[in-house]
Amino acid sequence: MTTTQHPRALLSALYRAAVQGAAPFPRTRDAVREWFDSRPSLSVQAPVYVIALGKAAPAMMAGALDALEQLSRNVHGGLVVAAHEPKRGEVGNDLPAHVRLMVGDHPVPGPASLDAADALDDLTHRIEDGSLVLVLLSGGTTSLCAAPIASLSQAVGDADRAQSHLATLSETLLESGLAIHEMNAIRRRVLRWGAGRLAVSLVQHGAEHVPVFAISDVIGDDPAVIGSGPCTADPLDDATFLALLDAHDMRSRVERVMGTVLGLEGTGDPPRVPAMDHPALARVDYTLVARNADAVQALANEARALGITKVVVQHTPLEGDAAQLGEQLARLALQAAPNVRGDTLLVCGGEPVVNLRATADRALSRHEDESMDVPWSDEPLRGGRMQVLALSAALALEEAAAHGNARAWKIGVMAAGTDGRDGPTDAAGAIVDAAVPALARRAGRFPEDDLATGRSWFPLDAADALLRPGPTGTNVMDVVALLIRA
Repeated sequence: MTTTQHPRALLSALYRAAVQGAAPFPRTRDAVREWFDSRPSLSVQAPVYVIALGKAAPAMMAGALDALEQLSRNVHGGLVVAAHEPKRGEVGNDLPAHVRLMVGDHPVPGPASLDAADALDDLTHRIEDGSLVLVLLSGGTTSLCAAPIASLSQAVGDADRAQSHLATLSETLLESGLAIHEMNAIRRRVLRWGAGRLAVSLVQHGAEHVPVFAISDVIGDDPAVIGSGPCTADPLDDATFLALLDAHDMRSRVERVMGTVLGLEGTGDPPRVPAMDHPALARVDYTLVARNADAVQALANEARALGITKVVVQHTPLEGDAAQLGEQLARLALQAAPNVRGDTLLVCGGEPVVNLRATADRALSRHEDESMDVPWSDEPLRGGRMQVLALSAALALEEAAAHGNARAWKIGVMAAGTDGRDGPTDAAGAIVDAAVPALARRAGRFPEDDLATGRSWFPLDAADALLRPGPTGTNVMDVVALLIRA
């Protein structure tokens, strides 16, 4: 059977299925209930607190509260730190009065993140002895409740100044094209709640058990990387940590004061972190609630339900340069096209990277070489990794079509972040085909230049190819689907 839906409508429906496959509310509700059901000896009198951090925090909190209500467990207090305040009708919009909602800064921490971190500190001091403290983690946690460690604040004078240095560090790391596990390995050392410090504080103030429920936004689903590991020990010793910094030339990239705190300047050591065998960490139970593979599988299942003849799932996560991956995936679809006997879908997921520093250098080089003004000369960098991947794929398909490969017109590509926002833009990603570059040129864009100079959003917007679902309430990295029509 072959679906008759228009390719864009079909790929949009598959994106929605992927997001639903990692829906925070039901997955958190079920995981919390299962955790309590498997521990019948827990005292029903133990005070319960719930902390939800990240882009999926409101929905995760709602799911946990639903489970706790079913279990007749009273919640003594809670905190949600999210990327935005849920709108009317959104899951997590009607939180009870004893659960405080804070909105932090993302992707670069700022004053709102510091306020959220302070609110988390206030809650830890109110915890009663013998309590159960549920910690719900999702993507964005690192930035949304980022605050400096004490030694950084002391080095610059106060927490507000230190927060600006944290922001600069985050910008430097984001521009450098590091993978998320590398960025968080660096950031967690200087974050008040990173590298297990939250779990230690909770236990010191009375928590008996700290069950953690996490939605993974990182390749490998490493608890030390998700949210910069607020309840997980840092697995890197000092020597390995310093080697990571040197491998990415951080001595020349970070501010001097940050270099000193990180142990790169003078005779100091890197910031201290809780030991792997810290007794507080023994009270942590870790449950993975949802991951990228769940979204990918949900997308594949929906494709089969909609009548797509053949669905191929690539289980190796997407990693590396987004532009290169876009071209490679397009060529993979072109190679597969001659053998297609019915509509075929190639599905994969992961989290590519975009090196904004290198992109900015290319833009400057191009600008210096031009003898006249160019359309993008005064435009900001705008686009995310999925928009870069999509535009690169569209250009590769256009090139194949221009060389007489008629099958290139039969291929559509959807590339999008499951959180609904790709980079600092209003889009999750894009749905493209071989016609998109020409449509962009007709609107006055130069898509090759835009791709090379970090402005992928502009041609995709001009071609009406962007996918704009709005915030989805979850975050399990990215999904990519390549549709080959028979």
